[in-house]
Amino acid sequence: MKQWQVLALALVAGAAQADEAAVRAAVQRLLPNAAIESVQPAAMADVFEVVANGEVVYVSADGEHLLQGRLYDARQRTDLTASTENGLRRAALSKVGEEKRIRFAAADEKHRITIFTDVDCGYCRKLHKEMSAINAAGITVDYLMFPRAGQPSASFDKAAFVWCAADRQEALTASMLSGELDAAKRRSCAHPITDTMKLGQRLARLGTPTIIASDGAVLGGYLEPAQLVQRLASVKEAPAQP
Repeated sequence: MKQWQVLALALVAGAAQADEAAVRAAVQRLLPNAAIESVQPAAMADVFEVVANGEVVYVSADGEHLLQGRLYDARQRTDLTASTENGLRRAALSKVGEEKRIRFAAADEKHRITIFTDVDCGYCRKLHKEMSAINAAGITVDYLMFPRAGQPSASFDKAAFVWCAADRQEALTASMLSGELDAAKRRSCAHPITDTMKLGQRLARLGTPTIIASDGAVLGGYLEPAQLVQRLASVKEAPAQP
């Protein structure tokens, strides 16, 4: 490589670093407590895409302007912000092992979804009553407990009771149908409810239920089995979860 080419690359790299510094400073000025997770050039010229506290924002390269909204590719008619958000959810969920999930597996699995659920949520109960039809459609469901009332609360305690039951699937179904777990079957144990609740606060912006496909896309809240199958048909990428 010629000396002038090396110099040109060095100047470009230096400018990029200067731009990123200005972008980070702008975010910190507007959001002093924000935890900046990533900064990278956006598809739009002279704009950076920033992920802070799990949110996607856009900042001009000079650090003078910050935009919170959707960025679209006008030619392809695609939501570029959604693509980033899907990737963030997919990465976060890939770190959640089987030891934090309650799985209802399909015999002939075609899709696997994650549902943030709460035993005190009416639509969560309605959705769970259709589990047989969901599984029959080839959809495996991984539940993550998300007691919306937080901790301490009766909802949090119920989620913990479900997790600590000898048969979690049976306990979850019983809780969804009756709203309670048989007192005689209640027991204490170490559980991941605090962790999955915090993850739900970040990823389940729809509340409960929030249904997330294996590619990180949010499919919706409550969906009938036929609607769920239809939404999953549009999922292009479905990497296997744990």
